[in-house]
Amino acid sequence: MDILNDTINFLKTLSFVDVVFFAAVLVLMLLIITLIYFLNENKTSQNTNEISNQPELPLQPENAIDDLKAITAALENAEPSTINLNDYEEEQEERAIISYEELLKHKNDFALNYSEEESIGDDLTIKKVDLDNLVNKEITIKPELNVTVISYEKEEAFLEALKTLQQKLN
Repeated sequence: MDILNDTINFLKTLSFVDVVFFAAVLVLMLLIITLIYFLNENKTSQNTNEISNQPELPLQPENAIDDLKAITAALENAEPSTINLNDYEEEQEERAIISYEELLKHKNDFALNYSEEESIGDDLTIKKVDLDNLVNKEITIKPELNVTVISYEKEEAFLEALKTLQQKLN
C-alpha cells in the first residue's frame, strides 16, 4: 500500500504542465515504436518480393531433356477433362468466331428487322427496329454508297474561302 500511496502523492505534486509534458513524451515514444515497426515490415516485404521476382535457375541440360520427356509422356497419357457447360455457354461456344476466315464467312449472317423506315431530308433516315423479330438471317445488308457532289460554284467559293484564310494566317 505504501507504493500506491507514494505514487498518488507524487502525481498530486505534479503540475498540469508536467502531466501534459509526460503524456506528450509517452505519445512520441509510441509513434517512434510504430514507425520502426512499419519500416521493418516494409523492408521484409520488399525482400520477399525481390526473392519471388528473381528468375528461376535454368535446369541442367541432361535433366531438362529428361524432365521434358516426362512432362510430354504425362500429357500424352492424361485424359482430357470435360467441362460441364450450361445452355448459354454451349450456344456461345457454337457461335464463337475463332479465325479471320470464320469472321468473313459469318459477317452477313445476322441483320436487324425494321418495322418502319422514315426519311427526313436528303441524308437522314430513321428506322424503327422490330422488337418482336430482332434477327433476320435471310436478309443480307448491302452497304449503300451515296456520294454527294457539291456544285462547281460551291467548290469555287470554298476554295476562295480557303485562300483568304491562308492569307490571313500568313
